[in-house]
Amino acid sequence: MGLLALQPLWRTGLDHRPPPDPRRRSRRLIAMAWETLLYEPAGRVGTITINRPDQLNALNSTVFREMSELLAEIAVDPAIRVIVLKGAGNKAFVAGADIKEMVDMSRREAETRSWTGMRLYDQMRRMPQPLVASIQGYALGGGMLIAMACDIRVASTAASFGYPEIKLGIFPGTGGTVLIDRLIGPATARAICLLGDRFSAERAFQLGLVNRIAEPDDLEKETAEVVETLANYSPVAMRELKTVLNASLEMDFATAREVELDAYGRCFDSEDRREGTRAFVEKRKPDFKGR
Repeated sequence: MGLLALQPLWRTGLDHRPPPDPRRRSRRLIAMAWETLLYEPAGRVGTITINRPDQLNALNSTVFREMSELLAEIAVDPAIRVIVLKGAGNKAFVAGADIKEMVDMSRREAETRSWTGMRLYDQMRRMPQPLVASIQGYALGGGMLIAMACDIRVASTAASFGYPEIKLGIFPGTGGTVLIDRLIGPATARAICLLGDRFSAERAFQLGLVNRIAEPDDLEKETAEVVETLANYSPVAMRELKTVLNASLEMDFATAREVELDAYGRCFDSEDRREGTRAFVEKRKPDFKGR
């Protein structure tokens, strides 16, 4: 399946529906009875909580489906400039896949589940808004992968990471082995996958898997600082920058440069670019409108 099929409709230009009122969308998303998620929009920030604390927020098919549906709605909400992803409770961000679902799973079912996970993580990386993972407790297996699918990762010093799937006779099958290799390099990625060991937030920071770490009581504050910075930037520049960063991860050098040139042109043609450059010359803070 080509890249176009993995992109949301807002990026392909195939969705010609008029944009809905963002206030109505936010109220509707809050009111929707999500089985595994909580969603809270506040100003420019939308917070998604994976809400399965009794199962350590383990990922099952319902989480995949509801996350995809919710992200598709948020992607076209102009009021939301940053998305925060966290897990309910203090024990786990996401402790991995729901193993109970996998015990009697057939090969076909496993491949379908893996493809569903890949599509979700691709959808996360292609969101126009940046995603910030706020990680407390366990981030294991699919939990570490869903964090890596976010743009910025802030972790508590009490968090722990790892790919323990090899201990179950499998390995990270939803793109996790490929993505970690691209993010931190083959030698370290290979050791993490083959050994299945857990490692600390400090080690994750050293490896570049985590961007910031904070004491458990300061995690919310540290996350808020990152979110506030991102929320004040131009949504146009953020969207186009993410397009280029994804291209550099997925494409050859020459093709990625072509994507960059095209994205830079769209960015330069925006009202936000004109506002940003004028504000710099006039020595004031820019007021970006996302246009």
